[in-house]
Amino acid sequence: MTRLPSPTLQPPVPEHTKRLRPKTYSVAVYLIIGVVIFQIMMVISVFWLRAMVVPVNVKFPKASTKPVAVVAPITPPPIIVPPTPAKLPTVPSLPSLTTSLPHPALLSVPTATDPNEQIGNLNDQAELLMRQNDLPSGIDLLIKAEDIDPRHPTTLKNLAEAYYLSNQPSQAKRYWQRIVDLGPDVGPIYGLAKDHVMLLGNRDADPLKELSTLPRYVYIAQVEKTPVETLNGQPQFHLRTVLMRKDPNVPDFDQKKLRPYVIFYQQASDGKLSPDLAQHGGAFEDTFLFWNKKLQEAFGVDYIMPVPGLPGPNNTILGKYYGFVIGIYYNSVLQDARSEPSDLLARMPLPTEIE
Repeated sequence: MTRLPSPTLQPPVPEHTKRLRPKTYSVAVYLIIGVVIFQIMMVISVFWLRAMVVPVNVKFPKASTKPVAVVAPITPPPIIVPPTPAKLPTVPSLPSLTTSLPHPALLSVPTATDPNEQIGNLNDQAELLMRQNDLPSGIDLLIKAEDIDPRHPTTLKNLAEAYYLSNQPSQAKRYWQRIVDLGPDVGPIYGLAKDHVMLLGNRDADPLKELSTLPRYVYIAQVEKTPVETLNGQPQFHLRTVLMRKDPNVPDFDQKKLRPYVIFYQQASDGKLSPDLAQHGGAFEDTFLFWNKKLQEAFGVDYIMPVPGLPGPNNTILGKYYGFVIGIYYNSVLQDARSEPSDLLARMPLPTEIE
């Protein structure tokens, strides 16, 4: 009887065999966990950003009923001006001596017989000196041109710009106003002069600067208004305001205490002024206000021009657009204000404190 070879015995299979997993499996698990954590952080950041954003109010601020403590303005110490030293008599140069070249600011203007040509030469030379930052000499030449023709628009414009660059806004405003008084016949410079008169007037319109009960943290540096244009069938303009932070190193500055207000006014047929009750959108251009010690932030408001005579909100009748008032409050205390026209603040004053 032939004995068959015994089959090769296989090792017993364990009952609980450990299943091998590829390395990509662990990587995928970590990625999923990372995505979940990132989504949770994004949800939390949304609520944080909403808490940090400061809304721009377009309704009239509600005055506080608390008594306002008026701080008397501090009288600055008198400025002692040193006496001007007496000018030494000018010693004429001898013909045999060589003299140095005159200063560029003191170059003489070529003579001309035609007054318009003289004015043109004086303005050209003054503009050259202004580009060289020699404002006093440029102003001297422009005053000579003004003596020839006190109604010349180019001379008045250059004088206004020279005085503004010399940190003399009141003088600049005076010359811009003289251009406005000449009327629209002076050309495109008329519209430019009107804008400067409005902006310089708003700069002076700050009746509550000394009545603030705390140092001003924020003030209005610039107000810009675009021309009225029709968008989606509605005439409107955009109002942009730039706020300046007085000191970037103030440790206790809280941007959530900042409350800007923009109030638009309409004028009824009987001449009475009233706040526009319609809703208008306004927002800061940057989510992080004064972030990382930034000195300025800007916000904008879109205003749709009313159609006089049509029904308005709360059973009112719309009037024609008259102007606007901008007020900046910090910690419920008025910090700064601007208006167009500039006397609107005196007619419709803002409360010094709000609730």
